Amino acid sequence: MVHDLLAVGFSLRHAIQFTATMKPRLSPILNRVEKELAAGESFSSGLRPYISADLYYQLLLAERHGNLGTTLEEIGTLLTATEEQRRKLRGLLRYPLLLLGLLALVVVGLATFVYPELASWQVGQEDTGIKAWGLNLALYMVVTLLVVAGFQSWRWRHLSARQRLIARCHWPVVGSCYRLYYRYYLTSNLAVMLCHGLSLKEIINVTQHFDQSSLLYQFSQVAGTVLARGERLESVVQAYPFIPNELAIFINKGATMTTLGDELAAFAAVQFKRLTRQIEGLLVWVQPLAFGLIALVIVVLYLSILLPIYHSMQGVV
Repeated sequence: MVHDLLAVGFSLRHAIQFTATMKPRLSPILNRVEKELAAGESFSSGLRPYISADLYYQLLLAERHGNLGTTLEEIGTLLTATEEQRRKLRGLLRYPLLLLGLLALVVVGLATFVYPELASWQVGQEDTGIKAWGLNLALYMVVTLLVVAGFQSWRWRHLSARQRLIARCHWPVVGSCYRLYYRYYLTSNLAVMLCHGLSLKEIINVTQHFDQSSLLYQFSQVAGTVLARGERLESVVQAYPFIPNELAIFINKGATMTTLGDELAAFAAVQFKRLTRQIEGLLVWVQPLAFGLIALVIVVLYLSILLPIYHSMQGVV
């Protein structure tokens, strides 16, 4: 709503006041923003406690270059799509989670009533050995998982911000989504700055003052190193998956800053659509994988009942 009011000529402060009256749930946030504006601070600084670092710097750049309305619209579109995908994920998981809850009750019932009765039927060292082997295997798997998880957690804490960005881009399943998001975020912000006449060197100087964990800061470090060495950007782009390969092509075309900014804005829109399709494609697999897990649990439960009965019948024969 704020970006709509800005588009029709409202001042930023009047737009915030009007939005607070229309949507009371946003009043605490907007009141804080209004106080920041009254104290001479920026709109983005008032929202900083409520948004991620990436969105904060995106708003900060837009506010500095007079593109706040369009940027708010883009962020609103992104957050709306994210919320829709979360809602769809919750809907897809509702039925599988209900089945898993019922299976948990079945397991409790089996452990309380059925397994003790089956244990009373089994005699002999062979069954005891099988049980001990199964328990040792389960204990070994749990300990292995805990050790691996602990090592990965320790390793992650000791990675630099750039290494974490690269690692996220190579994660299985969701790595491609991270790559598309980073490329969309980077190109959309570069488009804003280029459309307002900033050169690549000026962009690097601006973004070097950002937080070191931000994507824009990491890009400024990579691009600054390339320029300082006199190298071409495409020579290092492939080493950093959060930088789109097409960026070097756009920059080397020799277009004006405004034209280059428009082209990057169009490219960012394409990346956003690809990101949305990628996530939608992953959501399609949620229910089949969940039902596959449920089927595996059911098979294990059947085997845990039938195998002891089979061994007991062998003993009788």
